[in-house]
Amino acid sequence: MTGEVDETNGQNSFPESNHHYETIFRAFEKYGTKRAFKKHEFIFQENDPSIAAYYVDTGLIKVSQSSQEGQGITLFLRYTGEVFGNAELLAGLSRKRYAKCLTDSMIIAVESRQFLALAKQDPAFSYSLATITARRLLETQNMVETLISRPVAWRLGWFLIQMGKRKENVARVQLQLSHEEISYVIGCSRQTVTELLNKWRDKGLITYEKKNIIIMEPSRFLHHI
Repeated sequence: MTGEVDETNGQNSFPESNHHYETIFRAFEKYGTKRAFKKHEFIFQENDPSIAAYYVDTGLIKVSQSSQEGQGITLFLRYTGEVFGNAELLAGLSRKRYAKCLTDSMIIAVESRQFLALAKQDPAFSYSLATITARRLLETQNMVETLISRPVAWRLGWFLIQMGKRKENVARVQLQLSHEEISYVIGCSRQTVTELLNKWRDKGLITYEKKNIIIMEPSRFLHHI
């Protein structure tokens, strides 16, 4: 879980258990520079030098990698309250992936020299960064297990629920990825994604209109597909 946005004042708020995210946010807020990016604008591209690490103040970012066929494969999404672009910086590598905004976004950038100084000299920052990285690794392992062991319909349903905003017993999803991009993430064809969404809509399992999906009772939904 990441830092959440308090809709009453637009500021980042953090549950007490997520103090690691707050530590990271405070450092970016103090040492970083804010910049607004438009939807579809690149934050960095493949082979760019790693000049900064980035924090999503508001918005949604996809981090992708080009396949040998030249297609963009979405590897993961970064939501409000999450850091990205730090791994290659710490490893001293140029960008192996590209980061692109799926919505209008506000990004805080900490330039490489300052970020490395924080990682080396600020124990609270480096420990929080290591903890968040470890959590991401565990999440990635869980996702790989899901992609390997579950049928395509379940994978798509699970992915939509992960993308959605849950309130009470409803998941509301605003699709920011094309059907083709979703197919790259869950490991199937674009046609399969389209057919499954249409089938679920026809059966009344979801409400789907203009890239807005509503899933009632997400846990039961996964059992029915």
